[in-house]
Amino acid sequence: MLVESVQKMLEPLANGLPEVPEDPSIEDMEPWRLCINSLDRTIIRLLNERAICAKVIGQIKKNNGIPVYDPRREEFVLDNVQQHNEGPLSNEAVRRLFERIIDEIRSLERKHYGEKPPQNDV
Repeated sequence: MLVESVQKMLEPLANGLPEVPEDPSIEDMEPWRLCINSLDRTIIRLLNERAICAKVIGQIKKNNGIPVYDPRREEFVLDNVQQHNEGPLSNEAVRRLFERIIDEIRSLERKHYGEKPPQNDV
């Protein structure tokens, strides 16, 4: 269902990105904005799906007495997204974005399972 949902959200991009005219006008922004809107809806859907996965992992961790914060796993995630980054975002930008995503998801896990962050995990 997720794949079909994402495909539907990305339908405006099915034929690729719009052409860039040699001398673009204000009106030429509209198809690009429609692309951004479609991508934004897809990104939020995927972020929420990621949060659902993390909540399940959080429950498994709680059931097994494992803390929410796992610095080795976090570093693996950051390395993974950087290795698959094809640009134009720099690896540093991707890292900052995912550090923020991970932080927000970890905060959600803690709220859901009532775990307090350790002093060194700000």
